[in-house]
Amino acid sequence: MRAVDPERAVVALPLSRRSFLQAISVGAAVAAWPFGSFGGARRRGALATPRYLSDHEFATLEALCDRIIPPDADPGARQLGAARYVERLLTVFDGDAPFLYAGGPSSGRNPYPDESTGMPSALFPSNAFAEPIAPSGVQELYWRAEIFGGEAAGLPPHVEEQWGGTLRGLRDLYREGLAIVDTIAQEQEGAPFVDLSTELQDGLLPVLDQPDRFPADPVRGQSFFEIVIRHTIEGCFAAPEYGGNEGGAGWRMIGIEGDSQPLGYSLYHATTDTLVERSDHPLSSPNPDEVAADGSLAPRLLSADGDAIQQTISEFTALLEQLLPGACG
Repeated sequence: MRAVDPERAVVALPLSRRSFLQAISVGAAVAAWPFGSFGGARRRGALATPRYLSDHEFATLEALCDRIIPPDADPGARQLGAARYVERLLTVFDGDAPFLYAGGPSSGRNPYPDESTGMPSALFPSNAFAEPIAPSGVQELYWRAEIFGGEAAGLPPHVEEQWGGTLRGLRDLYREGLAIVDTIAQEQEGAPFVDLSTELQDGLLPVLDQPDRFPADPVRGQSFFEIVIRHTIEGCFAAPEYGGNEGGAGWRMIGIEGDSQPLGYSLYHATTDTLVERSDHPLSSPNPDEVAADGSLAPRLLSADGDAIQQTISEFTALLEQLLPGACG
């Protein structure tokens, strides 16, 4: 995995679950944000996350994330660990080895294939996703500038001159932004954000999206609230090793299976010298749960969220093709 240089994207309100599931599909389509899935994560040999945010700041962030992707029949951002993902991003350089790029190719979530039977074995690899890939000097400079700010990271002045301003670090943006969230909550409802009911918190979200409350950062091109939205989405649906997506529940919520190595889908059978399709995941025939009792094909219908994602992808692809003919192949 590696980060990409972004074209900035804005996620619009209203903030419903479907809106954010749609935003996920748009974000995946345009690779719109520099962090991708590369926030801080588990350090080698250590399960604890160093803290940057105070207990109150962290609780405020948890509450804010949980209103961005709220719980219903599925878990919300709090349960999925979105705030923990952000905390690990902000503290990624506080340990011995920065966890910026997860290793691979196997996470230990799938077993090795058994070539003697053409079936999954009972042996699992270790989790190579939890072992970081060391960043290059340029990559480390980039991430230090993102987290601590251009000046603190020693970013060459000519780079910031091209941007037309100094890059402010995410640490400063989060500390100041969460304080402003509390100020707005006190002004509007007379209590800190975390102490308000979910209904009152929801009522404040459109206020937080107003440009006079959180103007866009001149270099990043996004407001603090938009940054939190993006990180909430990443924290809920990135690989669990980065701190969020607890137990892969975010993947299951949107129908993503996650990584498949080393098992794969066509398993080699040494005795017959053939590839064997997995019975639970055949490639040349319908999945077992999409066959009716009479043997006819009965495809599973998309959920409302899945249908919304599909529709958004279609609409975005059509728009992109209009703007850049041939871009979609």
